[in-house]
Amino acid sequence: MTETVPGRGQYSEDARRQRLDWLREQSGADLPSLRTTGLNARNLVGNVENFIGSVEVPVGIAGPLLFTGDAARGSIVAPLATTEGALVASASRGARALTASGGVTTAVLSQKMTRAPAFEFDDITAARRFTTWLHGQRGRLEEQVRLVSRYTRLIDVDPHQIGRHLHVRFVFETEDAAGQNMTTAATWQICRWLTDRPGADETPRPRHILLEGNLSGDKKATAGGILIGRGTRVTAECRLRRDVVAAVLKTTPEALLKGHAAALLGAQQIGMTGHGVNAANIVAALFLATGQDVACVHESGVSIFSMEADGDDLIATILLPNLIVGTVGGGTALPHQRDLLSALGCAGAGGVRRFAEIVAGFALALDVSTLAALAGGQFAQAHQRLGRARRVDWLRPGDLDAALLQPLLARGLGDPRLHVTSVAPAPQLYGDGISGELGALGEHRKLTGVFPLTVDWTDGSGSPATAELVAKVKARGEEIVAGIARLLSLCGPDAARAWRRWGGDTEFADAHRRELSVYRRTEHALTALLPRCYGLLDDDEREAHIILMERFRDDGGHWTHDRIRAALRAIAPVHGHWLGRDRELLAEGWLHRVPGTAHPAETRELWEALVRQAAADQPELLDATRRDILLGIIEDSGVWTQESKPLPRTLVHNDFNPRNIAVTDGRTIAYDWELATVGVPQRDVVELLAFTAGPDATAAEVDEFLAVHTEAVAAVSPRAAALVAGCDWRHGYRFALRQFLITRLALYAVGHSQREFAFLPPLTRTAFRLWHLEQSRDGE
Repeated sequence: MTETVPGRGQYSEDARRQRLDWLREQSGADLPSLRTTGLNARNLVGNVENFIGSVEVPVGIAGPLLFTGDAARGSIVAPLATTEGALVASASRGARALTASGGVTTAVLSQKMTRAPAFEFDDITAARRFTTWLHGQRGRLEEQVRLVSRYTRLIDVDPHQIGRHLHVRFVFETEDAAGQNMTTAATWQICRWLTDRPGADETPRPRHILLEGNLSGDKKATAGGILIGRGTRVTAECRLRRDVVAAVLKTTPEALLKGHAAALLGAQQIGMTGHGVNAANIVAALFLATGQDVACVHESGVSIFSMEADGDDLIATILLPNLIVGTVGGGTALPHQRDLLSALGCAGAGGVRRFAEIVAGFALALDVSTLAALAGGQFAQAHQRLGRARRVDWLRPGDLDAALLQPLLARGLGDPRLHVTSVAPAPQLYGDGISGELGALGEHRKLTGVFPLTVDWTDGSGSPATAELVAKVKARGEEIVAGIARLLSLCGPDAARAWRRWGGDTEFADAHRRELSVYRRTEHALTALLPRCYGLLDDDEREAHIILMERFRDDGGHWTHDRIRAALRAIAPVHGHWLGRDRELLAEGWLHRVPGTAHPAETRELWEALVRQAAADQPELLDATRRDILLGIIEDSGVWTQESKPLPRTLVHNDFNPRNIAVTDGRTIAYDWELATVGVPQRDVVELLAFTAGPDATAAEVDEFLAVHTEAVAAVSPRAAALVAGCDWRHGYRFALRQFLITRLALYAVGHSQREFAFLPPLTRTAFRLWHLEQSRDGE
């Protein structure tokens, strides 16, 4: 085995593959992620040596942020390359606060790049004589700079003598380039001329030169850099209105000022270079996204952040004294980085001042948001993880293999001799549900989600079989609760505090166990509606909870009246089979914890907080009229929950909407049963109609849909028919509508401020249309 990297100095795809194969042999690792790359090796001369592949970093967009700067003006979003959760969300929150208060004003104060060679002379006198002579050579030094660069301009020569050593800071302007390479070339040309200049003058010549003697502070945070600057010196300032601080940042100006004062004292005690909160996060994320020199984050992230009261408002300011940025040269020419610079309006010549102002504006937005999170107690909640008393061997990508799936299929198909021969990932047909995504927020270190697979096996008789399956790897209920807590932590202390108190008692608790329990049931009324289940894994030790089910494809049809009626008839057998058997259901224990009838009234604090928060953050979704309707329903919850007690209850899907319903070959399939619970059967009707009936639904249409469902439930059995006939079915519908509005809709609405739900605006309009139809009926 050769110990020399092959293909040195060669920029070709063949050389890249040779080096990659050599690395595989050396390391023993397969390195599958490096097999392909979107970069052309021939275009990387000057960017990297011994090229083997590329590393992909997720990029999210923060903002928009309103700029009223010298070069950056208008509404701007920033691409942030990061793997740190909450960074984009926090920067966006800060941007929202600054924008709502009038925007951020930005200005570039100067742009310079330095290189500081060190000269050694025979003695102090020689060094002193050389310094005196150097002051008179400005014109000749500028001539040397022009020999190597048309874009570099020498603007200062700053000597510092220490004994026989002389450090000279050469200061340059470099237009739109960051300038490290340009200034290095220009300084080297100057040094060569100083050493080799012709003529017989008796000015001492240095006997030794070090091109960089560390006085420039290159890629280091220094006190000198704060005072005199290196790179682009840029500042940003904003006014924060009291009402915006309360509505968006969920705190008060007084709390922000106290937090800033305490942080300033801490910075002074530790000897911090500058004083900031979080600017390096924005600097690093924008540097990665736009091809800047990431090694310069150390000095570029130095900042001075200040905050002061101005009447009832606050003035917040940030200074970045050493922002090393460019919009030409280096990594800015790489394709992805160039695209993102173009999206910012900063690519190429003339873009550096705008780019520097954008960095400063978003750094200020993040500092404001982070300080607010610290002052309001939201910071730890936004980064929280579930505590565990032991190490867990979580599922990881690649674990969905033959060894894992074989026992599942063998048990699920009742064939102990079944042998899985291959498992291959298949194209993704559908994304994770909301619960799965929330669970990933609560615990993102392990594998969860929906994974299509093509599985081959031989059965006990040796016959081959192939199936297109889906492995649904579930998040635990407590992870979903924690994920919602993390989302609500950015929505203010009231909502977050109420969720901490009551979230563990909501329908999300034990969601993973509940869905697996549903798939274990054998009642035809339920199995006829479920996707076919091929196997289950319920491993508490690994926290691995998997449903292996058939892969199906929705026909994509519109939700016409016929489709709605078909879905109501499909769910009715489930409702009819268990109608009035709620105590029996609960006694069996397979539904685990189920909130009681009075739960909406008992948890009133939670729903009030969510409604008020959603109305404050999303007035276009919940205006004052809608907010007051919901608060009125919550206020009366003690009455209407009590009145609902005589209503017959059953097993309900509790998330019965087109997101969880598929129609394929005329068959209706309902999946995602993690929220299944005991409730009035009309709960599933309300949710389906809220998603599908439309904001122009009429009372006659609602009556017809209710009649279809009622008749289908009554047709299940004489017992179901008697229970239907013996109750006010409409009363159950109204109870379910109230429950849906103040719980599920309220939770969707408050989450919408942090995570866009495209389905929510039409859903909200339709849900309130259903409410107004019932109110009109009462007024008849």
